[in-house]
Amino acid sequence: MSTMAIEYFEPFGRAWTRMKDLLFRPFDLGRWLAIGFTAWLATLTEGGGSGGNFNFPVEDKKELAEVGRFIHAHLTGIIIGAVIVVVFAFILGLILAWVSARGKFMFLDNALTNRAEIAAPWRQWRRQGNSLFWWEVACGFILLAVFLICLGLCLAVAWPDIRDKQFSGMAVMSIVLGFVLLLAFCFVAGYVLTFLHDFVVPLMRKHDLKTNAAWQKFLALMRARPGPFLLYGLLRFVIALVVGVTVGCLACLTCLFTCGCAGCLLALPFIGTVLLLPIYVWERYWGPEFLRQFGSEFDAWVSNPPPVPAEQTPVIAPT
Repeated sequence: MSTMAIEYFEPFGRAWTRMKDLLFRPFDLGRWLAIGFTAWLATLTEGGGSGGNFNFPVEDKKELAEVGRFIHAHLTGIIIGAVIVVVFAFILGLILAWVSARGKFMFLDNALTNRAEIAAPWRQWRRQGNSLFWWEVACGFILLAVFLICLGLCLAVAWPDIRDKQFSGMAVMSIVLGFVLLLAFCFVAGYVLTFLHDFVVPLMRKHDLKTNAAWQKFLALMRARPGPFLLYGLLRFVIALVVGVTVGCLACLTCLFTCGCAGCLLALPFIGTVLLLPIYVWERYWGPEFLRQFGSEFDAWVSNPPPVPAEQTPVIAPT
């Protein structure tokens, strides 16, 4: 393992240079769209669509009563419809998560090989993509369970005030506890997802590993040198926050000066990813560039040497 000093800002600079080499040297629109498509697949479950506020004004109590009677009369159908919608949304979410897991390896493969392929990496990294999908599903359920447990603890602390319909010390304690637990939850979940995206996925590709095996390899390195990775996570968060705020401000200014047409393109699926592709590519290079400082074993650009064939004992034919 490398014992040299770890750099934090140089990897971001090298990632920027690699981004320019991939997208602009030379610039090719077809290549840009192909890489943008893989980036869009990779981020299917990470982005959020813009929503609107839907207000249904109720002018008087008579209309509200009619709504209540309608719900009561069709309660069974409403419940069945709601269950169907939830099941459909769950299945759709699983499909998108599966495609996104495969897309992460497609996008990473194009970034590391300086190519713009779609079909080849989709087939080549099928095993790793499927493993990542199941790991993310399990992780999602675990995080949901932890969140519900934290919520239950807060409600348990506040229950005396809820029961007595008052706001006193227990309610205040519940709010403080909820804030601390939420902060800790976001902190841990953020680090897990950052390490998964930036380090574990590249190790899966480099060493042809499944997700758990790649995590074990990364955690062994992190246990030996935890400081650099914790600092990397904080720096990663700060830079991502600055980039996000900057892009948001530019989008608002563009909407303001173009009557809301051009800037709103960033909210459209695929189109927004294509327009912001330099940022996505730059961000995709951050983790591998930082990780390669720890030796060739963790360098995503260094191919693993072919296995050394075992020495064979010569067979002597009987005389």
